[in-house]
Amino acid sequence: MAEPIHTHTDSIEISAPPEKVWDMVTAMDRYGEWSSENTGGYWRKNEDGEPGTGQIGDMFVGTNKLGDVEWKAPVEIVEREEGRSFAFVTGGLEWNIALWRYQLDPIEGGTRLTENYELRKLSPLMEENGQPEIDQRRENMINSIRATLENMKAAAEG
Repeated sequence: MAEPIHTHTDSIEISAPPEKVWDMVTAMDRYGEWSSENTGGYWRKNEDGEPGTGQIGDMFVGTNKLGDVEWKAPVEIVEREEGRSFAFVTGGLEWNIALWRYQLDPIEGGTRLTENYELRKLSPLMEENGQPEIDQRRENMINSIRATLENMKAAAEG
């Protein structure tokens, strides 16, 4: 696979056990409570007709809003190591646009939660609008990761 177009990693220390933080990280339908961009979403049904639950291969449709612009983005769960790491790819493996990964590390008194982002391929909108769109999306992603981490911390400790 080619090198990512850009990456960003941020971490926060949370005074809550990894099990509690894990439950939040894997509750994708609740991300609207923590993210500055995601407003929620829903699990797609699997081949057996049942909605996904966050296992590898499950698909989730995230609903997002930034300013006056709203959109949906499908993501596919690509990594799940119970209590340690959880990752999904925007566009699923078929489009492979961006990887979002959460890493949980136990620390004294709680959990260090790290969120990592890799832009792997330009979205159609980035291709159409060029570098200004890429730069704007990168700046928003950095702000959104920080907001998500801070809001998860507040919810876990509250």
